[in-house]
Amino acid sequence: MIDILLIEDDRVLGGAVAQRLQLEGFQVRWVDTCAAAMDALRQRRPGFVLADIRLPDGSGEDLYRRALPHLGDTPILFVTAFADIGQAVRLVRAGADDYLTKPYDVDALVERIRALASEPVAAGEPVFGLSPATEGLARDLQRLAARDLPVLLRGETGVGKEVAARHMHAQSARAAQPFVAVNCGAIARELMESQFFGHERGAFTGAVSAHAGHFEEAGEGTLFLDEIGELDTRLQTALLRVLQDGVFRRLGARSDQQFRGRIIAATNADLNARMAQREFREDLYFRLAVVELTIPPLRQRPDEVAPLARRFVREAAERNGMPGLRLDDAAMAALAAHAWPGNVRELRNRIERAAALVDGECIGLADLFPEERLDVPLPATLADAREQAELEQIERALALSGGRVSEAARRLGISRTTLWKRRRKPLDDDASASEGATP
Repeated sequence: MIDILLIEDDRVLGGAVAQRLQLEGFQVRWVDTCAAAMDALRQRRPGFVLADIRLPDGSGEDLYRRALPHLGDTPILFVTAFADIGQAVRLVRAGADDYLTKPYDVDALVERIRALASEPVAAGEPVFGLSPATEGLARDLQRLAARDLPVLLRGETGVGKEVAARHMHAQSARAAQPFVAVNCGAIARELMESQFFGHERGAFTGAVSAHAGHFEEAGEGTLFLDEIGELDTRLQTALLRVLQDGVFRRLGARSDQQFRGRIIAATNADLNARMAQREFREDLYFRLAVVELTIPPLRQRPDEVAPLARRFVREAAERNGMPGLRLDDAAMAALAAHAWPGNVRELRNRIERAAALVDGECIGLADLFPEERLDVPLPATLADAREQAELEQIERALALSGGRVSEAARRLGISRTTLWKRRRKPLDDDASASEGATP
């Protein structure tokens, strides 16, 4: 199922689009601000993003700058009114996939989503042990794989906590069993008990069939509880009982089931502060943190940026059938100089997106950091902005029409003559300037 992040502050339009996309079989997360969109992106990468260009707490450019490290090769389309087409064009130049003008055809949007939507790439090889900064961590993960103990992984968003958990699972005796990853901050509060414990048919209104929860899905494998600090206090108590007694019960069931899996938890929150504020149970913490490991941020592992980048390029090349894909010298220098606020996830995402959109087989600086194109000065006047946006629309229509002027004019709703006049005007101005400069 394709996971769509819809960013729209118009309650009527947002509700209608979300409902229609859900009817088409998509999973939709609808938010109405830049801040909420960033929270959603940090929780998990979607398969498609549809964003309004004007939001209460920022513009499309503000959103794109902040979102790009989390997008990977996920397509992002911006929705704009005519007055904001200039900004939409700048966003496309900076790497956004396209823009739609209001009102737009939802049927056509559905087709675009089906054609463009991507699935997040699963973590591959472990990303630790590539420098002295993580050699000890790599050894600890290897040892813990063979020891069936609860582990708590700490670290900033994007450092590779799930990668570490998957590595321990893959190297353990449970490797042939399921690995179930759960983001505790992404589950609606009213659904938490059902999601974790499952339910029987008729257990509550809407329970038309039985449902296996996360404890049951994990079986004898690994249940990975990401962002455990966000777990609702009511579920903290229930989880503690499972850890203590080794049993759980579906909602509406009459008997318990035994939990035989292993739990690995992770957090980027300060659990000590949350325990002091009674927001996280101390007894649950001690149950989860039998072994506690901290994964350092990428800025503290500068020697690992280049080898990780080469690995991610190699993986992207294999997926996209581009055996000659490589990073040029300017790109490598930019990677080394970047602060990596999004850590390893940002590095992977930037390379995946660059590999998907690069023209040729050499990834350059602009491919990795396309948002820097947004720093180009705005047109001097409103008339300049309109002319620039108009010319961009004409060139886009010609590209979509394979260079056929008649079809491009039809798409734009103008005549062939009007199209040629408006397209040639900037060329004539440039030509005149060139003639005036001739000695």
